[in-house]
Amino acid sequence: MRQGEAFLKRRLDRLLIDLTLCMRRIAHYASITVENRLEWQRRMIRTRLVDEELKDLFANGLPTPDGGSFGGKGFRSTWQEGVVACATAMTRAVDLSEENRHNADIVAPMIRDMGLALAMGQTPIEVFSAQMGKAESYMDGGIQGSGGRDLHIGNWEKGILPPTAPLPIASATTTGVALAASRLGVSRFHLAPVGEGCSSSGEFWEAMNFAGVRGLPICFMIQNNQIALDTLNSAQSGAETFGDKGHAMGIPAWTIDGSDPALFYASTAVAKEFATDGCGATLIHVETMRGCGHAHHHDDLYLGASSGNPPGYVDRELLRYWSEKDPLPNHRELLIKLGVGEQKLNRIQMEEEGKVESARSQLEKMEWPEGNSVVKGVTSISDATSHEKQLRRIDGAGAISSTSLDSGELSIEFSDAPNSWSYSRAIQNGMAALADQFGNQMVFMGEDMEVAGAFGMNLGLKGKGHQSKLLDMPLSEAIIIHSATGAALGGMRPLAEIQFGGFAALAMNPLVNNAAQLRWRWGAEVPMTVRIPLGAKTRSGPFHANMIESWLTNDPGLIIVTPSNPQDAYDLLIESHHLPDPVVYLEHIGLYGLRGG
Repeated sequence: MRQGEAFLKRRLDRLLIDLTLCMRRIAHYASITVENRLEWQRRMIRTRLVDEELKDLFANGLPTPDGGSFGGKGFRSTWQEGVVACATAMTRAVDLSEENRHNADIVAPMIRDMGLALAMGQTPIEVFSAQMGKAESYMDGGIQGSGGRDLHIGNWEKGILPPTAPLPIASATTTGVALAASRLGVSRFHLAPVGEGCSSSGEFWEAMNFAGVRGLPICFMIQNNQIALDTLNSAQSGAETFGDKGHAMGIPAWTIDGSDPALFYASTAVAKEFATDGCGATLIHVETMRGCGHAHHHDDLYLGASSGNPPGYVDRELLRYWSEKDPLPNHRELLIKLGVGEQKLNRIQMEEEGKVESARSQLEKMEWPEGNSVVKGVTSISDATSHEKQLRRIDGAGAISSTSLDSGELSIEFSDAPNSWSYSRAIQNGMAALADQFGNQMVFMGEDMEVAGAFGMNLGLKGKGHQSKLLDMPLSEAIIIHSATGAALGGMRPLAEIQFGGFAALAMNPLVNNAAQLRWRWGAEVPMTVRIPLGAKTRSGPFHANMIESWLTNDPGLIIVTPSNPQDAYDLLIESHHLPDPVVYLEHIGLYGLRGG
């Protein structure tokens, strides 16, 4: 029951939490040492220098084996380098022994956060080889020398989740990694920055909502770049600040000045305290501005070309204001006021210039990938095939066999014995067997899971003592699959459920742009099964009766299984869940009562 007195008490509790977090930020800010600031200056210099080389590579390119030139495509972080200080508040994987790296904190940088990736341990050569698509880039499908598959940065072994072009994927996936930490009892913190444009995405809202509901150890960060590609804030959101979006999800939020690295540090430290103390998610809203185009090719349209055509559209007064807040010269000036000699700062500058120049030289000597390497490692059991072979396979599948069965004729003998398994019982027993085998690594996640599940399919799990492995998700198909993908990356073996085939349309982005591509992009194992009941000829009408095989079977990164009888239903579920790949398990509602076979 909703009562006014209880509502006011909750509002008071929220106010006290906000005040406490504010005081903790002040305390962390006051604890900052000159050594911290020197490290931030070094990391910001490194970021700016790498950015400059990335633009030079784009503009001038490198010679390719076919006699041409290639410069890649990429993004820069001009005026947004202060994010490097977040790493000081975090446990970095590169600082831990290999056997303890699963305890390291996780970051999910987006295209303005190269400085954060570098601060967490990524190297300039990794960044260069990603943009240029060289053979030794991290985006190699886990196959040595097969790099060049994706221009994005990141290194999962260093706790840096590679970003994706569909913006909310990284933050939504990180929510699943945080879910794994929560369920496995790992004291790990997760930081998911996005731009203000991404905060308009429904999947980002789904991620924040899920994190708020379950109190997950994650901090979202919305960086207000002032302009998302070419879309102004006035067309992006009607909220007073982007931090207000956190309050709608029931999570504490606050705003910082993105030109001050110390505020990034203090805010991240407090968010980590809050998360690892079991208090849940937070949101940091960063007021900042990108001092460059959306990507390298966009600079002239955004800022204006030297010729005056195009003239540039960004507001000059806004640009002047943020240029005067450039964190590199301002932070250097602060260090001098704090007693650091210019000679020491100059030495740091020269050291970083040497490292970046060395990485550039290493890049130029690195081989280009062999063209056919791109088809390797799509799943653990197959490589990709050519379009020609795929078309031949489809054409051959349409041929009518001379041994086809007549209508109503069966090739399998089915049992009508009362103790024989039905199709639905086989699935239930398969899920129970997986719960027994994988223990706390298992989570059964979807809508309406904890009472019985759609069609009562979870009653067997409850009857065998696996109630704790059932997880009710918000009615948001995309976050079900994104977070299951993240949970798989985080050490679990999730079995997700989309209630009906038609609803899988809402999960297509996480299925085909996220889960299906992770092994091919960087060799990730994603041990996840997605159950989807189908309903053709069940008189269920549209949306509940869609047959969706054709939506998915042409995606080489997904393994699709469709059991036709109880024995296959059990065997295929067990075998699917033992694969280190995303498997879509299509079960027909009309077969649930079928026995034997």
